[in-house]
Amino acid sequence: MRMRKGKVREILEAMIWDSRNRPIDYRIVFISRGESPNNLEEVRGDQIEVKKDRIKLSDGREIPHHRIVAIWKGNMLIYLRELNY
Repeated sequence: MRMRKGKVREILEAMIWDSRNRPIDYRIVFISRGESPNNLEEVRGDQIEVKKDRIKLSDGREIPHHRIVAIWKGNMLIYLRELNY
């Protein structure tokens, strides 16, 4: 199943702006392009800055939304993108 464009942004904005959510409860998994052994990295929601079409990590790297493959809220998987590589 393909997610509609903007779903990642919608989730990330809700993480930040919805007072029922706490960014520390979110985990974002993204493709790191060779920067980690399995090509995937994970960051907590309170460790990022949400931009229009990307997230900015505390180390200054910017990750486009299309490289985000999963988002967890606590133990619940709320977003999963199929990997095609």
